[in-house]
Amino acid sequence: MGLSVGGLGSGLDVAGMTQQLVAAERTPKQQRITEQMSKLDVSLSAYGQLKSTAVSLQEMFEKFAEDNVFSNNSVSSSDTDFIRASVESNAQNGRYSIEVKSLAQSHRVTSANSFDADPKASLGSGDLVFSVGGKSMTVSIEPDESSLKNVVNAINSSKDNPGITATILTDQDGAKLVFSSSKTGKDNTIKIDATGASGELSKLSFDPAAPDANADMKEIQKAQDAQIVIDGFSVVNSDTNKFENAIDGVTLNVEKLTGTIGTGEPTDDEDVKNITIDITSDIKKPKSAIEELVDAYNGMLESIDQQSKYDVEAQKGGPLVGDSLSRSLTGQLRTLFNEPITAANGSTYQLSDFGVTTERDGSLKVDDEKLDEMLKENFSAFSAFFEGDEGFLKKADDVLEGFVGREGTITNKEDSLKSQQTRLEDDMVALNERMVDFENRTYKQLSAMDAAIAQMTQELATMQSLLL
Repeated sequence: MGLSVGGLGSGLDVAGMTQQLVAAERTPKQQRITEQMSKLDVSLSAYGQLKSTAVSLQEMFEKFAEDNVFSNNSVSSSDTDFIRASVESNAQNGRYSIEVKSLAQSHRVTSANSFDADPKASLGSGDLVFSVGGKSMTVSIEPDESSLKNVVNAINSSKDNPGITATILTDQDGAKLVFSSSKTGKDNTIKIDATGASGELSKLSFDPAAPDANADMKEIQKAQDAQIVIDGFSVVNSDTNKFENAIDGVTLNVEKLTGTIGTGEPTDDEDVKNITIDITSDIKKPKSAIEELVDAYNGMLESIDQQSKYDVEAQKGGPLVGDSLSRSLTGQLRTLFNEPITAANGSTYQLSDFGVTTERDGSLKVDDEKLDEMLKENFSAFSAFFEGDEGFLKKADDVLEGFVGREGTITNKEDSLKSQQTRLEDDMVALNERMVDFENRTYKQLSAMDAAIAQMTQELATMQSLLL
C-alpha cells in the first residue's frame, strides 16, 4: 500500500517503522524462496544441457539407421543416357555388362478410315467391349449421344476403364480414333469387340491375335516388353523400362537401345554398346559415421564432467556432482560399447572390432588403421553389427530412450524440477499478498498507537496548564 505521513501527533515515524517491520517479516522468507529458485534454475539448466546432448546422440543413431550408413553401397553407370541405376543396401559388389535389346512400349491402334467430326453426326449406338491386360469394360453408346467426341468422352470417363485412352487424331484424311494402353508391356494389348454396336461403331473391332483381320482398324505400335541381356547370357524382360532386382538390390532404368545408331533399330553386333554397371561399397559413410559417434559421445562426457567437478578452494560443486542420472546414463552406454552382438549370420562382434576402444577416463578412441582394415576386408560386418532390430544402433537408441523419451528418467527429473519451480513461484506470489496484508495491519496499528500517544500528550499538557 502507499503509506501516508504518520507520527504528526506523537512524532513517531509510522511509515518508516512499518517498512522496517515488513522488511523484517519478508526478508528471510523471500530469501529462502529466492535461493531455492536459484538452485532450481541451475539444476534445470544442467539437466537441460544433459538431455540436449543425449537427444543429439539419439537422433544421430536414428539417422544412421534410417540412412543405412553402415551398409551403403554405391552404383555407377558408364553411360546414364542409356541406363540409370540405383542401389539398395543388400546389393553385392560387382561389375556387370548390360545390353538393352528393346524398350517397353504401350499398345496403340487406330481406325483406318476417318469419321465425321461434326458434333451432330451420329456414329451409331450399342455396346463396345474394351479389354487390356486381362481386364475389360463395356461402354454403352446411346443414339443421341454418339458423336465422335461423345464416344471418346464415354470411353475415357468410364469408371471401369482398365487403362485405355481414346483420342481424336485429325490428319489430311480427316478425324480418326486412336486407342492407347496406359501401360506398357506385351501383355497389355488392346482388344475391342464392336459386334454389339451399329453404324460406324461396328467397324471398331480389333483382335491383337489377328491384327490384320479387320481392315477398318490397324495397329500403329506393338505392345512390347523391355529386354536386357546381362553379361552376354542372362536375358531379362520387364513390362516397363524399369528392372528391379534383375541384379539383386539394384534397380535399372533403361532409356535407349544400346544396339542402335539413331534409327531405333538393332544394328550389327559390332555396333552394340554395352553399358557397364559397377557396384561398390561406400566406405566413406560408415567411417565418417563412426568418427561422428565417437566425437558426439566424448562431447557428452566432457559436458557431464564440466558440471560434475568440485572446486576444492571454493568448496563448491557443480550442479551434477554426485548425480546418479548422469552416472547411470554413461554407465549403461559404456556397458553397451563393450557388449558383444551376435549377427544374423552367427558371427559375434564388438565395437572394438571396428577400431573403437574405451579409454581409462571412459572416453572413446578410434584406431584408424584397424577401422580401415575392417572396411576393406569385412565390410558386411558393419551392417551385421550396427543395423537390425538387435543391432548396436537399435540398442543404443533404446538405452537413450529410457533417459530422454517421454517417460525417460531425465525427462521425469526435468518435469519434477519444473513442478517445484512452479510451486516456488506460487509461494512468492502468496508471500507478496501476505506482506500487503501485514503492511496494512501494521500501519493501522502504529497509526492507532501514534494517535493514542498524541491524545495522551495533549491531555497531559492541559493538566499541566491548569496546575500553573
